[in-house]
Amino acid sequence: MGGTSFNTVAELRRIVAQGRVSETALEAITGIAGERLGAVLAESNRYEVGMSAAAFPLSSDESTRLSVLAAQLIQGMEIGDDERLKAILEGLTIEFKLTTLNLALLTGTNLDDIEACLVDPAAVAPERKYPLAVRASYLSLAIANARPY
Repeated sequence: MGGTSFNTVAELRRIVAQGRVSETALEAITGIAGERLGAVLAESNRYEVGMSAAAFPLSSDESTRLSVLAAQLIQGMEIGDDERLKAILEGLTIEFKLTTLNLALLTGTNLDDIEACLVDPAAVAPERKYPLAVRASYLSLAIANARPY
């Protein structure tokens, strides 16, 4: 079974170079000090995948969070909007135990639309799906902000 590994450092360097995200934004998003992020993203090959004598400037937790963020920024953006909406709704109902009625009341959207989106988001008209998507996304953010770190 072949495949390529995801090189977090190389991918982050690439998206920073492309202007898709800045080092300042990465610092604000991750809470990792700019000088340590800068050391990781510097153009040297010291932190490429493989064996290295150089000490990695990030903790295991920081490295994991940065890797997850990189994967989500790079590969996660390729997920279609309908699939993403369904996943957001599934997360809210499965992981956070909100019922579809809870979601309808919290988002001010139609219960039938929420239930339909959990089955096939393409079946819901865009003018009804858009407010649901934006509000469900906001609700996910509100929940994430309330969770312990």
